[in-house]
Amino acid sequence: MNPNKVFLVQKGEIEGRVDPNFVSISKILEGKLQHSSFRIMNFGKCISYIQYGISKLANTEQKGIPIIRMNNLKGDEWDFSDIKHIELLETEAEKYKILNGDLLFNRTNSKELVGKCGVFRYPGNWVFASYLIRVRVNESLILPNFASFFLSSTIGRLQIDCLSRQIIGMTNINAEEIKLIKIPVPPLEIQAQIVAKFEAAYAQKRAKEAEAKTLLAGIDEYLLNALGIRLPEPTEKKKFFYVRANQVSGGRLDAFYHQSEFEELEKALRNGHYELINFKELIIDLKNGIEIRNYVESGFRYLRVTDLDKHSINDTNKRFVDVAEIPDKIKLNKNCILVARSGSLGLISIVTDELLNSILSSHIFKIELNINLVKPEYLELYFRSILGQKQFFRKNNGGVIPEINQNALKSILVSLPPLAVQAEIANHITEIRTKAKRLEQEAKEIIERAKQEVEAMILGS
Repeated sequence: MNPNKVFLVQKGEIEGRVDPNFVSISKILEGKLQHSSFRIMNFGKCISYIQYGISKLANTEQKGIPIIRMNNLKGDEWDFSDIKHIELLETEAEKYKILNGDLLFNRTNSKELVGKCGVFRYPGNWVFASYLIRVRVNESLILPNFASFFLSSTIGRLQIDCLSRQIIGMTNINAEEIKLIKIPVPPLEIQAQIVAKFEAAYAQKRAKEAEAKTLLAGIDEYLLNALGIRLPEPTEKKKFFYVRANQVSGGRLDAFYHQSEFEELEKALRNGHYELINFKELIIDLKNGIEIRNYVESGFRYLRVTDLDKHSINDTNKRFVDVAEIPDKIKLNKNCILVARSGSLGLISIVTDELLNSILSSHIFKIELNINLVKPEYLELYFRSILGQKQFFRKNNGGVIPEINQNALKSILVSLPPLAVQAEIANHITEIRTKAKRLEQEAKEIIERAKQEVEAMILGS
């Protein structure tokens, strides 16, 4: 869109806000909605009740009632892997209790996450946090799942982006702005057909994702077998430990570091088929990245810890910086691997073609390897496995923000097969990851096709 384009608007055409972004996108929306064969309504006309969540402090001790926060709301699905609780008076618990069919809407976050919504249909007593808005629709007019789909559709997202506001680096949308969203309202029987179509598409998506997850979960077992390493069955953690003074000289004496599971892991590594060496013996060069806070629209890609995903590079929220050239100390080549040093420990990546001209943040180590001893692809998968991840976890400095320093990183133990065996292991696991990635992409495409078909039906395009 040309930012210098002038839009002429008559006074009678203005509804709600009058800022240029709102008015210009409203014109685009008008063109997209005008061919719909269904009546177009302001979403506010479909809402029977709208409410902000509670702002009291939650706890991790499971005291009180479970509370839904914005990180539990993933849009298409719900994520209950990190649930907190909150202690409330009976009147408060009743006021903020989520009912079956309530639509929860993320009102503040980064631009791409504001507007994420989902219909809550889980048993038990739950409440919701202040960064969420509860929307209860008039079900004689519109179905909750249909409303949720539309708000997540291309035309719904366009309106949310149009209505939301940037405040101190965060994007926000309020209840009154949500009410201004325009929504086509088909007869209930057609809405039900659309909901059924999406439920079927999401069932296929979940099946594909489950298959991908199973493949990825099998990587550790394959690697352990290939290296001849047998981990003991988990046992109850020891509450006490002892260690001789000559065993900790220059090392750590804290109970966390000497937990039995870490000691047993090291023993298992030493009993494997191949030579066990300290990581420092494989390193030619080790450097920290640099800190840059001013982002631009284009330039050198700036790699942050959030870009180092569990199985690959995360490209969903790229950042760029405007610098004349990449500092020599952090120039990348194919012999390097990248390791997160703080925040999310244990995130690793090899350097692919697309990353060669990237600048590393100060929270990432650039490590150039001796490729006569180790293949970067093998080391990446080794560090990402349970063998590497447990060692990263053990080497954590124990601070408020998890961190691993250079000396601790160098002391990580690596099971080192011959280069030919490393290549065989890396190729096999790469095939597994490629198949899993293909399944994940197919899962996304199923939903995209369903969205396109339904949007065409609703908008008459």
